[in-house]
Amino acid sequence: MIDNGTTHRGRARGQMTLDFTIGVTIFLIVLAGVFVFVPGTLQPFEEGGQEDLVTVNRVADGLAEQSLTGSTTPYILDANCTVAFFDTAASPSSECGYSGGNLSERIGVSGQQSVNVTIRKGVDSGGGTSAPLCYNESQPPGERLNETDCGSEATRLAVGGTSIGDQSSVTARRVVELDGQDVFLVVVIW
Repeated sequence: MIDNGTTHRGRARGQMTLDFTIGVTIFLIVLAGVFVFVPGTLQPFEEGGQEDLVTVNRVADGLAEQSLTGSTTPYILDANCTVAFFDTAASPSSECGYSGGNLSERIGVSGQQSVNVTIRKGVDSGGGTSAPLCYNESQPPGERLNETDCGSEATRLAVGGTSIGDQSSVTARRVVELDGQDVFLVVVIW
């Protein structure tokens, strides 16, 4: 008689390598499923990039459609409101859609989020973004925006901090008109 398996209490055991492999495979699939499923169940309780995406779009729309524009002209920036927004020493007129205070208070975000608001000409020829524009009120209309000359009479159209290194950031861009020129209103939150 040939014995292919071991006997245990009168019965033959037939566990083979294939049975063990199938069992371990099922265990690993279930374990991987748990690791994939559990972070998804905790996500509503953790801060993530989705909230920043909603916030950056809300801020960009609010600035382009209300805060920096006239009451009936969305996406056409009012020069006085725009300069007062970027000049922290200036106080806005009552016609502007924001009140004084720091940047977070002007755009309505929590102090825990870092924000940068910039008006730029567009994309430069190297594929990156162009430098922030400067607004010089002493120049004639149509020539008040300049990329290079931010002298003492000009207001640099950028406010807020800059992200450092590999910080995750979210950006929203809106095409707006300022001084008769199409420019980009860029809002970055990190």
